[in-house]
Amino acid sequence: MNFRTHHGLLGAVPFLLGSLRLESADGAAAGIDLSSLPWNELRTSLSDENILVETGPDDYIDQCYPIFPLLDEDRSHYDLLKQPSGVCMNQLFCGFKGCSPVANVTDLTIFEKWQMYEDFEKDNFAVLKDLSNPSYNIPNYVLFPKVAGDVHAAVAFAKEHGIELSVKNSGHSYTGASTKANTLHLNMNQYRRYASEPGSEALVECVADQLDLDDATLANQPCRAALARNKKATLRVGGGENFDKVYSAVKAYNEAWNATNGDGYRHLIVGGGAGTISPLGWTFQGGLSGTTNGRTHGFGVDQVLQLEMVLPLGHHVRFGPTEWIEAEGFRYPRTTKVEGVCNSHPSKDESEWIWGLCSEPIDFDGLWFAQNGGGGGTYGIVTSIYLQLHEYLPLKTFTFGSGAFVGESCGLKWPEVFSNPLGDAAWEFVLDYFLNPSVYDVTDEKSDLCGAPAFLPLSAFLFCYGDGAEAMLSSWKIFLASKKETLIEQGVSSASIETAATCVDETVLSWNDYAEFNMDRSNGPHAGKASSLPLPSYMSSTELNVNVLLPREWILENKEYMASLLNAVKFENGELKAIEAPPLYLAFGGGATAHDQANSLSAAHRGAGAMIFHAHWDHDENFWGGSFPAMYPQVTDGSSFPSFVGSNHVGPNTRGPMKADWTKPCSLDMTEEERDAKCVSLQEAVWGTETLARLEEVKDAVDPHSMLNCHGCVQNTKKMESTTASTVPSANVAATTTATDAPPDVAESGDVANTTDTDV
Repeated sequence: MNFRTHHGLLGAVPFLLGSLRLESADGAAAGIDLSSLPWNELRTSLSDENILVETGPDDYIDQCYPIFPLLDEDRSHYDLLKQPSGVCMNQLFCGFKGCSPVANVTDLTIFEKWQMYEDFEKDNFAVLKDLSNPSYNIPNYVLFPKVAGDVHAAVAFAKEHGIELSVKNSGHSYTGASTKANTLHLNMNQYRRYASEPGSEALVECVADQLDLDDATLANQPCRAALARNKKATLRVGGGENFDKVYSAVKAYNEAWNATNGDGYRHLIVGGGAGTISPLGWTFQGGLSGTTNGRTHGFGVDQVLQLEMVLPLGHHVRFGPTEWIEAEGFRYPRTTKVEGVCNSHPSKDESEWIWGLCSEPIDFDGLWFAQNGGGGGTYGIVTSIYLQLHEYLPLKTFTFGSGAFVGESCGLKWPEVFSNPLGDAAWEFVLDYFLNPSVYDVTDEKSDLCGAPAFLPLSAFLFCYGDGAEAMLSSWKIFLASKKETLIEQGVSSASIETAATCVDETVLSWNDYAEFNMDRSNGPHAGKASSLPLPSYMSSTELNVNVLLPREWILENKEYMASLLNAVKFENGELKAIEAPPLYLAFGGGATAHDQANSLSAAHRGAGAMIFHAHWDHDENFWGGSFPAMYPQVTDGSSFPSFVGSNHVGPNTRGPMKADWTKPCSLDMTEEERDAKCVSLQEAVWGTETLARLEEVKDAVDPHSMLNCHGCVQNTKKMESTTASTVPSANVAATTTATDAPPDVAESGDVANTTDTDV
């Protein structure tokens, strides 16, 4: 089965609708009437009583839905973010369980579900507008925390009354993980914005001889960790910030630095492609950065120096690496010890916080491991992070790949390039340059200066830093000259080869930084902000696809096949009928070595050469019985299933093969319930058996009652347990203690809590 053409919501999908069986909503807090809880008690403990609002599906339809039918130029995630209910998702269907408005029609197979989506347009989305639809996954109450005390109060309230919390900043989750019915929802979009607030001092230049080595509160820990990695500055990012604000803050600092010192920009930050994405969500899923030199400096998760969180048991903590050793073959030292401290006064102004030894043991090594790569919204609520900054390099962009040669600057005809040896040669070069650059006498470090997100099939839109663009285009000319005779023998004209060798040079554009490149230059309401893609859509962006991580070695062993695949189109009678090439994500490279070796980002991420978006229906027996074991040979021993899916873009229908036979596909002709029972889970596909087991251990320790339980997250099938024996540290008690009375969350000593070393 191989669907290539798409129309309407999804395209042609075979369908035979049988009888429908409706199930009632279950919900994590089934049996608890949230409306009966004493919400005014929570309001009186907040910094502002107005930041808690009651909401529901009616707000989703009234405030969020009107954005989605708009034309592309009028449709923006920024408009969803500003809605007062705080419940909007970037994919409309992800406001429903499993990103499906028919999730409670339990007799539907996946194929049948997709056909129902196709029919939605015909009746003007009546299913979505039905407020009684039991598939709605919209929270009942939304809190917009502004300070840590608000988060702490929400955790205490949830624990006292046995209800779940859900968390989001931007709502970009492709699995719908950042919304949930029957929960108190924490929308962090109004939380303090350390990097971008007026007069911010969040960006700190690190000077070794100015750091206090007696650092019992971990105030200097971010700089000490940064300097150990040969980084000269840190940036504190608050829970309410997105990359639009973060990029603007770094740019403003660079411009001020240049105005004062006259020696140009100073720092570069690794981040996500879209302005509305939150660093506090993107980062902990891994954080692919094909746009901001991530291939040199590591994934988003590798940028973190210190975390500040409120844990489900109520502790307000900050923690980060305090000991490390040099590790051969790695760009960053290996973390050998993580320490943390607890704040006894979370309800007070930050200037009055008191950090000290936690009153009970917390496994900060395990928490560091789990949070950095194990997904956000699972182990606690992150209120701020410290990120490392890198030496500034200017940016150049250009389009490469076979698609570039049919553009205006090159002017070649489609049949001269697509499904043609010349286009295949372009992709053969790309794969070697990114994954095996030594064949062109180019170092890995030089190759890593260029990266590309998966914008479009047939083309790679490249972001190259420093002299990366020059190095790549110079190597392309050398490669094409060496290939010229063979291409001519294959029927490619000499004129086409000469054009392809140099025409891309004319398209290279220079920028001061990614913020300048990504600025919205329209005359619309979001002019000046960082552009945000993908645009709001009805379905999850990866509803139909699996984002497969392709191992570097496997790509090189199958280079000719991959080059042909990336250049594949279908012609009929000389006309282009279908693009069969998948988009290619080139954000891998330095991430294999630019990390602290103490995080949970999967081995598949670290060893990947690229990521492709592969249609679900192509995951057939040929894939599971042939391609997959070749990519991940460890699967053949049957003892441990390997990770193979990219966490940032994982979709709601992603599963592994059948549990009973890893060479058999998880059929799309099964219902979701059947697939969950019989197939390798989404979580195991993302993290693999062994890492998932360790993440579950950490989850049990930090969230024993499953207060945080998001779709597709670690242990999301576990129901919330009784919380009657509450041990949430009391902020009110801590706030009234004197200097001689140790608050309940901080021991009398001011020393940093000792933690055992963890071998990862």
